[in-house]
Amino acid sequence: MRAVIPMRRFILSTIITLAPGALLADGVIEGTVRLDQMRPHPVSPGYNPQTAKPIGKAASGVAVVYLEGAKTSRQPATVRVKQRDYQFSPTIIAVQTGGAIEFPNEDDEFHNVFSYSKTKRFDLGRFRKDEKSPPVIFDKPGLVKVYCEIHQHMRCMILVLDTPVFTTTDEGGRFRLTGVPPGDYVIKAFLPSEKTIEAKVSVRDGKTARADLNP
Repeated sequence: MRAVIPMRRFILSTIITLAPGALLADGVIEGTVRLDQMRPHPVSPGYNPQTAKPIGKAASGVAVVYLEGAKTSRQPATVRVKQRDYQFSPTIIAVQTGGAIEFPNEDDEFHNVFSYSKTKRFDLGRFRKDEKSPPVIFDKPGLVKVYCEIHQHMRCMILVLDTPVFTTTDEGGRFRLTGVPPGDYVIKAFLPSEKTIEAKVSVRDGKTARADLNP
């Protein structure tokens, strides 16, 4: 004959069993990445763009920092890469697989946005400041290099990631990843030179872990 466990004791036992996993808080990863230089972008011999206003300085290279294997419920978002002062801004950006990017033109002249990358091939054609370009959905992980057919010096690198846990560094290489579930991870950094470096990091219940990545 089976023993009957009183209901109060059963509920208490269940709570004790479930509580440790249920109460674990997300942690944070902070650190630095030693940044390097972007590769020179080739242009046609004698290239001399005729623009109505001076060409702005390209943004300094940053790194994309991301975790492999992190399980969260974050959904892909739509982000913007602006065309301003005849440069893409930002020049390096990450997007989660399934996310979209809009490419608004903020200059007073035509721009064109295109990519021949295997990860995502598209061409938005030429459009003016007052014309809205359609968002581009990035449905496959990998690197996408984006250019302007009119202004050859313009370029942007988009890293499409399967993981939802990523960020970009500041210009000094500093980064902060929040909402990281406790666990052991491989943390990676995609550098301006297109190299990828990695390290191991452990995140504990509600704590801040440290990770410094150097080429």
